[in-house]
Amino acid sequence: MTASGSDRSLLLTLSKDIVDTLKPGVTIQTLNKHGILLYRSKGEDLKLRACKNVCHHQEGTFIKDIESLTADACSSVVRCTKHGWKLDMATMEYINPPDCFTQEELLVEEDGKGNINLYQRIRPQQPWEKDGRPAQTIHAGEVKITYFTHACVEMNFDGTIFFTDPWLTGPAFARGWWLMHEPPADWLDRLSKASLIYISHLHPDHLSYPTLKMLYQRNPHIPIYVGNTATLPFSRQHCYGDEAYNVIVCELATWQEVSEDLRFMIMHDGIHTEMDTCLLIDYKGHLIMNTVDCSRPNDNMLPKDVDLLMSDFAGGATGYPVSFYGGCYAEEWKRNFIQSERKKEINRKVAMAKKVNPQMYLPFAGYFTEAHPSDEYIKERNRKNDPAVLNALLNKYAPNVQTWTPKPGAWVDLATLEVTDPPIETPVFKTQWNFDLYTKLIDENIKFVPFQHPDSIHFYFQWVGLKDYNLVLRVRPLLPSLLNLSSLFVY
Repeated sequence: MTASGSDRSLLLTLSKDIVDTLKPGVTIQTLNKHGILLYRSKGEDLKLRACKNVCHHQEGTFIKDIESLTADACSSVVRCTKHGWKLDMATMEYINPPDCFTQEELLVEEDGKGNINLYQRIRPQQPWEKDGRPAQTIHAGEVKITYFTHACVEMNFDGTIFFTDPWLTGPAFARGWWLMHEPPADWLDRLSKASLIYISHLHPDHLSYPTLKMLYQRNPHIPIYVGNTATLPFSRQHCYGDEAYNVIVCELATWQEVSEDLRFMIMHDGIHTEMDTCLLIDYKGHLIMNTVDCSRPNDNMLPKDVDLLMSDFAGGATGYPVSFYGGCYAEEWKRNFIQSERKKEINRKVAMAKKVNPQMYLPFAGYFTEAHPSDEYIKERNRKNDPAVLNALLNKYAPNVQTWTPKPGAWVDLATLEVTDPPIETPVFKTQWNFDLYTKLIDENIKFVPFQHPDSIHFYFQWVGLKDYNLVLRVRPLLPSLLNLSSLFVY
């Protein structure tokens, strides 16, 4: 594998003496915090492949997988020490979980003297500087940005309508999340008139099939732009229907020209590189930065002095620790842990906003709620950050940054940064979610064949590598229709 010198950096050189000692199978080479994984194939070619010793999931470290060793102690499989994820270095694909992620490979180059250099591909850290352009004057009313709900905004660039992450109806994550904010009543009419849509990643609070199915019936031709990540949005669309959406996959860190005045760039997340993306929009030299859910957007290299910065803020996206019980998971411990984690999240967002120094900051992509009655316990305890508290803190430490705590249907004029709220009678919070329309489909999963066998639950927790826990799984039917099912088990 080769690459030009301008798009790679040297990580490690293996001397000829070290190369000659490499045996078929996996070798773990120490380097800095994590290290390097080397794999030499069997056979005459003794091909060498390499990658960083960092798991995609939560940056765990790999070790040789004993379960996969062959009689000659040779295997291409390594296992993460955190959660048991497995990587096959012969293909650079994860096999546990299967069919989902690939590992970014290092460039291996022999120097002609038997030494081997290992290079890391480098992405341009500031790709927006390529073909950069000065800001032109824009007039009042030329650019309007309307908040709809959660991570969905409508941006009107002088008649070109640009939507982001339209989750506007139905649940996300089975029946776990529901919209907190009531989107504008005419959301479907407006969405169906979009010029283009950006979807950041495949999580269902961003890639909402209930929303897109309704859109498809109105206008199936709207181009939907996604970043070229290892796990593409719509990669599992066959599970949700036969709609042929007009999906356009964009190379990362590359300007996509919409018109003479409007262009955008999708960039990667430094943590969840296989999935998450962020968005930079340039209209006549005025920049809008949308980091969405990225933990490390563009490796934390972001443009400064942008006109508008949008980011998530809420926390509470995982069931940990509220859905855990026993041991250290007492109510007080969980409460203190959640409070500490939410404070860390707010501090990270304040630090990012100070670094970017936008004219205006909008906290969004966090307006969800565990509305279903079966999740009452989680809803009461899984507290989210208050965007008003975050904005107040940012006002304290960066008083030059104007903040916006949005209401559905409110819009900001990018030229003046004046916010216009919807009429006072416009509903802000949802009070009805039409649970039955969606949960009937979800409840059909009780017919999934593995759920009919008690051994399947035990097999699942073995498969994910759970260990060193005295796990007690409580199955409590919450729907009247499940109370008389003979196939329910107690573990």
